[in-house]
Amino acid sequence: MNPDREKRKGQPETASLLATLGQTSGLNGRSPVARPNTQAQRREDIHQAAITLVGRSDLAQITIPEIAATLGVTANAVRYYYPDIETLIAELAQRSDKRFYHDRLALLEEYPDPTVQLEQLISAGLPTGPEDAEWRVIWMAILDAGFNLQNRADVQSIYHRQVGLYASVLTDGAARGAFQLRQDAQEIAMTLMSMEDYLGYRIVARDPQISRSTAITLMTGYARSVTRGD
Repeated sequence: MNPDREKRKGQPETASLLATLGQTSGLNGRSPVARPNTQAQRREDIHQAAITLVGRSDLAQITIPEIAATLGVTANAVRYYYPDIETLIAELAQRSDKRFYHDRLALLEEYPDPTVQLEQLISAGLPTGPEDAEWRVIWMAILDAGFNLQNRADVQSIYHRQVGLYASVLTDGAARGAFQLRQDAQEIAMTLMSMEDYLGYRIVARDPQISRSTAITLMTGYARSVTRGD
């Protein structure tokens, strides 16, 4: 069957289906509930469907029709927002900016003590546990960029923006006398982010020897070793 012909055939029903996409639950078996009929909400519904599916399989195996089935709509309704799975994967990678940058930036404003800020950064950056499907899908999407980050500035910046969060807390803490840095703040920040990424991967990959609490212990232990003068 010609995909383009199929797509054209499905277009007339798309508008009405999109109206239901913002009103359909479909993710956890709940009854349909009215939702704001906005494009942002519809995109979020699609993201959540993909995240739910990743909890059961691998991101590389997910298809637009599977996501549509999870939402209870046609594939064309999903393609209205994401014409192909690659477009959706690229946007899923950008969820990292909200959860791991903007949300953590807001978290820092709640705690004035640099020591507590550093602890909170570490805690919020790691998965909640092996079943943290959002953490898994974000990093699967980022890894989908492959080994040519020089051609993917959007993905490349994700790591470095978060390094900047750690570096700002370390620099501010040192200026206020809370830390006595034994290394350059940027170097410590890059090490902490690298630990966060790899240990987080081991957690969601269900490594029986690395739990969330183990990862926090390792990261805070390193942080203390390079921020204290004693």
